[in-house]
Amino acid sequence: MINWGIIGAGTIAHRFVNSLAQVEDTRLYAVSNRTLEKAKAFQAQHPCQVAYDSYQAVLDDAQVDAVYIALPHQFHEEWVLKAMAANKAVLCEKPATMNVSEAKAIANAHEKHPVFFMEAMKNRFTPTYEAVSARIKAGEIGKIIKITTSLCRVFDEASSSYHFQEGPGGCLLDMGIYNAGLMQGLLPGEYVLKDVSYELHPNHIEIYVHAKFDVNGMEAVLESAFDRQTETKAVITGTKGEIVVHDFHRPTAYDLTLNGQEAKHFDLGYIVDDFYGEISHTVEMIKHGRMESDRMPIADTIAMADIIGQVKERIFH
Repeated sequence: MINWGIIGAGTIAHRFVNSLAQVEDTRLYAVSNRTLEKAKAFQAQHPCQVAYDSYQAVLDDAQVDAVYIALPHQFHEEWVLKAMAANKAVLCEKPATMNVSEAKAIANAHEKHPVFFMEAMKNRFTPTYEAVSARIKAGEIGKIIKITTSLCRVFDEASSSYHFQEGPGGCLLDMGIYNAGLMQGLLPGEYVLKDVSYELHPNHIEIYVHAKFDVNGMEAVLESAFDRQTETKAVITGTKGEIVVHDFHRPTAYDLTLNGQEAKHFDLGYIVDDFYGEISHTVEMIKHGRMESDRMPIADTIAMADIIGQVKERIFH
């Protein structure tokens, strides 16, 4: 039985533990928040053994085997490093880091403290992503020529103030990381930023980005925004056909079009929900003594941070 501790009991942590309850050989053991009142309120909704008003208390609890870090972006690196030092397995909500240097710091710490670590890129553990990845690896659409990704939403600043905060705010870290994760997962390689257009908020954060990358002679496009709505999809174009992944940040369906044929639609849904895949995968990795995931390794966390970092560097410097 793997005992989980929650570090940061916000909205996404509620969704996480609802799914955790459906996974075998694991349970919610402890929750922590900045105040004991909020931690106990979470405990009342999701019964567990202990509630703490200190994140460190979860790490000091010998009964906790693994932690789910669901804090704001800027606190991820600090608590990942502390969790590793405390010999806890770590599943950290995306983005795991604010930049490449933080991602490399986690990789270095992982060598000193070999415990399981994974960034929670949940879309990689859905039936749709797995099916699309398998088709691409099997060469069904030929050699990939281009990947285009768009994930844009209209965010109300009054009710989403954190997203507009200078530093951790901006569309790239909050949503563009999903674009980067899908592009890098399906088209691994050296990403070199070629062109970017963008719009900035008065708070000095990006609210729209359209970035084009060269990937060893192929093209990858990342579009992300807080100020407009687009159809959320990823289009993977190959020499023999095309795949369209709908709502790629939490996909349930895709279309496959092979050259000269009509499009075929595949609706695969979820196993339980969009969190279940990554949680069950993490549990299996921990049970088998793995230190990282073969489907979302630390190298991919660094590569994704680099994709986002190149765009931010171009915009802000």
